[in-house]
Amino acid sequence: MSIQKRFKKPPTTITAVTPFTGPRLLRIKSAAAYLSLGVGTLRKMVRDRTILHSRGNKILIDRLDLDRFIEHRKVGAEVAA
Repeated sequence: MSIQKRFKKPPTTITAVTPFTGPRLLRIKSAAAYLSLGVGTLRKMVRDRTILHSRGNKILIDRLDLDRFIEHRKVGAEVAA
């Protein structure tokens, strides 16, 4: 058996991303987990108005705004608007 056949990479499969099925408005702790950030970091971003949010008794952040934030922060290819 040739080396190329022995070390041939298996075909890559594209897995579909399952949609997030949780609530649309997230509290700070859940939004920080969604962005893989610390709670303190997200609170600073809210305070500096880097992240859009709504205030009531609690600070609520729309999941769609978090998705937009992620898209605008991507490095590499130009993001089509």
